[in-house]
Amino acid sequence: MTSQGFPRGCRLHLKNDFKSIIHDGKRIQGPGLVLWWKPAPLGSTNRRMGLVVSKKLGPAVVRNRVKRLLREAFRLNRERLLGGVDYIFNPRNSETLASIDMAEVAMLTLCRKAGLLQAQQIDQSHGAQNE
Repeated sequence: MTSQGFPRGCRLHLKNDFKSIIHDGKRIQGPGLVLWWKPAPLGSTNRRMGLVVSKKLGPAVVRNRVKRLLREAFRLNRERLLGGVDYIFNPRNSETLASIDMAEVAMLTLCRKAGLLQAQQIDQSHGAQNE
């Protein structure tokens, strides 16, 4: 069983890391969310996540809720994402990220478009047909 926590090693903290990823990394935009990503330094296999939330998103209550939802969506799906990559999410619209399901769909849609999801080892639809 894998750990369900969100340890310090899975978070981006340093200003230089944020600058490097935003300046030198790749960017993709979806409805209500922007994603920047870049391979992690020194061949790390961790998936690290950072958030950049503007005051334009709304008051502190709204900003904090969106951050909590995106962190939880990342935590629940981090095993599905490619390892050794740093991710920065920038929410642009709080209405499109109003629930955990909406945040998860927005995050996974962007990651899928960017090619950052791991290939499924077992086709779930094929497994369902055999039952």
